[in-house]
Amino acid sequence: AFAITSPLKMIINGESMYKPLAIAALLSVTAQAWAQPVPERVAALDYAALDILDNLAQRERIAGVAQATLPDYLSDYADDAFTDVGTLKVADMAALESLSPDAILISGRLEAERENLEALAPVYAVATEGEDTWDQLEHRVDDLAALFDAQQAGEQALADPRQALDQQLAEINGTPKVLVVVHNDGKLIVQHNAVVHDLMGLASPELPENVESVTRGERTFTPLTPAQIAATQPDLVWVVDRSAAIGQTPLDVEALTQAVGDDLAIAVGSPRLWYLAGQGLDSTRLQVEEVVAALAP
Repeated sequence: AFAITSPLKMIINGESMYKPLAIAALLSVTAQAWAQPVPERVAALDYAALDILDNLAQRERIAGVAQATLPDYLSDYADDAFTDVGTLKVADMAALESLSPDAILISGRLEAERENLEALAPVYAVATEGEDTWDQLEHRVDDLAALFDAQQAGEQALADPRQALDQQLAEINGTPKVLVVVHNDGKLIVQHNAVVHDLMGLASPELPENVESVTRGERTFTPLTPAQIAATQPDLVWVVDRSAAIGQTPLDVEALTQAVGDDLAIAVGSPRLWYLAGQGLDSTRLQVEEVVAALAP
């Protein structure tokens, strides 16, 4: 058995092998690994992969989907024609076994279940290599296009969004500063956002000196109070509402507006789009559109 389990890890007959492969070699090995028949029954437990496969006209190969938290733009996959195979973090092993897929697509959220999933079908984790956010997206599209023998569709799928992105960025007036915060159960955490700050190139405002980061285990968070948010004086406060995305109490925007002052612009991105469904073709386009609209005079 030969299954791609991560961009730099292969499982061959149950043994792990690591090699410092260049990206070109990585794509070649990936294509060889799947050089057998193109997967016909795919279980998609990652929305970026589902998004990209949809753009590559591979819908007929999708048999199972993590349906519970589908973002609006992927709502067609909530149809009964597709088997619900769990969530982005917890796969429904019984549903997957019954589905008998010949490929399972996951993200890092399902890393803990990788071994169990590999017992059912070859597992493919969407790659995140690349020098920048757009480069990473290109690698994801190229990689999946190679797996499904859809290279020509992949080239076209990347050409149109790149042109559209450049046009959208040209609509932004000046050099606005955007503070991105993640809302989680009433708390607001600073985020350096790949789409806003890297892909779109928008600056993040300097934080006040009294802001302190908190470390828990291997993760470091930088919470902000409404007063600290107001002190940054951004042109826009962009909120990624994690709580709303996972079905918990959403941010009280009116209360936050009152706390920071009416003169500060606050916008909340579509929760599932921003927290659960980034790194795809449509998701990236929609995210950029939302930010551009919020910055419009």
